[in-house]
Amino acid sequence: MCNDTTRSWVARLIPLGPLAAFALTAAECPYETPRPTAFTRDQVGTVSFDSIRAYAARLHFDSVFGAADVRLVNFTTGVIGPGGDSAWIEPEKGAWAVDSNELAEGRIIARIRTKTVHKPQGYGPNWWTWWWVYQDTARKAWHGVLLSDSMQTRDTEPVSREFHRLDEWKQSIARWKGSKWGTCDNRSCCSGP
Repeated sequence: MCNDTTRSWVARLIPLGPLAAFALTAAECPYETPRPTAFTRDQVGTVSFDSIRAYAARLHFDSVFGAADVRLVNFTTGVIGPGGDSAWIEPEKGAWAVDSNELAEGRIIARIRTKTVHKPQGYGPNWWTWWWVYQDTARKAWHGVLLSDSMQTRDTEPVSREFHRLDEWKQSIARWKGSKWGTCDNRSCCSGP
């Protein structure tokens, strides 16, 4: 969350004719993945896919290789390489800038597409499957939900978080690392089966 206490400040030299002055100005806050306005984390399992699509349409995904990834993935064995299906994963550009409390409320952190249909995950060639991550309020456990646009399925799965220094990367990244993996907030990365 960007506010006056977390915002970075920049010293600028301002020319004033033959003199110069220094001014301290606030840097722009980075883009953060917005929260959905039509539903909450507790409603993601029941809300209409029209509401999910409308939320996803407001997001910005990074398709540039390096931030995004494409690999051959065998979704049965989890092996990456020959014999797998082409799988694309693109991070949501502002996922790296949200804090853990905002992530706990639920955010789409990436979208996934494959060359052929994989029903258990809801992946396919003509649609995106969005990766929603949130924290269960009762058990405090982290979960992911694969929201398949075309199949209109919701596959809930456990999510592991790997912590790093605050704002270490300053960009969202998504990869295939034996499973899906991506930046999920300003201090951690998430992975799921």
